[in-house]
Amino acid sequence: MSGTVIDVTDSSFPGTVAKATGTVLAVFRAEWSGVCTALDPVLAEVAKEYAGRLTVARLDIDESPETPPRYNIHSIPTLHVFKGERWWGPGSGRPTRPAWCRS
Repeated sequence: MSGTVIDVTDSSFPGTVAKATGTVLAVFRAEWSGVCTALDPVLAEVAKEYAGRLTVARLDIDESPETPPRYNIHSIPTLHVFKGERWWGPGSGRPTRPAWCRS
C-alpha cells in the first residue's frame, strides 16, 4: 500500500475495506468535527509508518450515510479494524496513538 490515508464512500467501502485481503483501519468521521480533523495528522503518521501492513481508510458519514448504520456508528470519530470479512471496534473519540496502534 502507499502509506497514505484513503477516502472511501458507500460504494467503495465494501471492496476497499470490508472485503480487503489485508488489515484496514476504518475511520468513520465528518469534516465539520474538530476532533476528526485533529485526528488526521495521527492517521497520516500511522498510514506512513505501517505502509504495506495496514491501510487507513476514512469515510465521511455525511457524504456516505448508508455504511455507518451497518457498523453501529453512533458517534464520531469511530475507528474499526477490518481483516478479511471480520471487524473489531468500536473505538470512539480521539484515542492516543498507543491505545490503538500496537504491534
